[in-house]
Parts: sequence; structure tokens; C-alpha cells
Amino acid sequence: MIVSFLNVFSGMAERFESEDFGLYAGRIMTSKRVLEYKTTVADEHWRSEEFQWARILSSGNAAKGMVLLYIQKACTAFHEFEPALKQGALKQGQVDFFRRRLAKRVAHILDTMKNNGLDKINGAADLEGILRAVESATTLDELAELTEKMHSANHTLLDSLEKG
Repeated sequence: MIVSFLNVFSGMAERFESEDFGLYAGRIMTSKRVLEYKTTVADEHWRSEEFQWARILSSGNAAKGMVLLYIQKACTAFHEFEPALKQGALKQGQVDFFRRRLAKRVAHILDTMKNNGLDKINGAADLEGILRAVESATTLDELAELTEKMHSANHTLLDSLEKG
């Protein structure tokens, strides 16, 4: 059984097909190119994110692609850190270690954005605020509480990268 639908938004069209084994194919149309990409992501939110990443990465702008990569690395670090803390896998005495690691990831995004003229896009100020909060955190719980802020900033920044 194949399920197919066309989703049109923002002047771009994506076609998804699903077979029993869960393959989703997207035809991403940018201004003059058609890009083929297949994913196994069934969740609509994740699939939309993944197709956004594909559009940014295939835009031909290396700086935007690298910023996307660094944003995803930082967001993943936060998303792995938070459940590890909740499951008791981390010790409170490790706050300095994790604060330095997470701050380094966020600072690297900001440095890359500044070096490539992307430091004024929507979401950059949010990321600067997250960096300040990471640097001033005194507990692992404070760091974990930043996960959703990082995720939200991720979406804002990627929307800005795609539009700009």
C-alpha cells in the first residue's frame, strides 16, 4: 500500500510517499532545482525538521549549512543531557564539566554565525541568552532546564536560515 500526499507551503512543495516499511520520499523544489531525499521518519514534526535541514543543506550556502550542523550538535547535547540527568546517570559534582561542554557548543554556534555575517538573524539573541544561562548555571538541574529553550531557539534559527 502506498499513501501519497502533496504538501505546499512557502512556495515549496514536498511529496511524501509511505509504504508498509515506512519510507518517506520528498521532492523538495527550491527556486530552480528539484532535490530528491528519502527518509524513514514517520513522525510529522521530525520529518518536517528533516526536510528543512535538507533544504538548508542543499541551498548552496556553506555557512548556513555549518551553522545548522552546529545547532543540531548543541541541541542533541542538551536533549541527551536532560534525560541522563533525570535517570540519575549524572552526579551533581559534574556541573563544571557539563557547563563548560554545553557552553562551548553554544559559543561555537555564535562564533560561526558572527564569522559568517549571520549573527543578527532572528534567534541569535535567544542563543546568546542561553549561553549566559549555561555559563551562570550552578546546578545540573539548571542546565537541564535549558533544553526546551535550546530546542525553541533551534527552530527559530533554522527558520531564519531558511528564509534569509
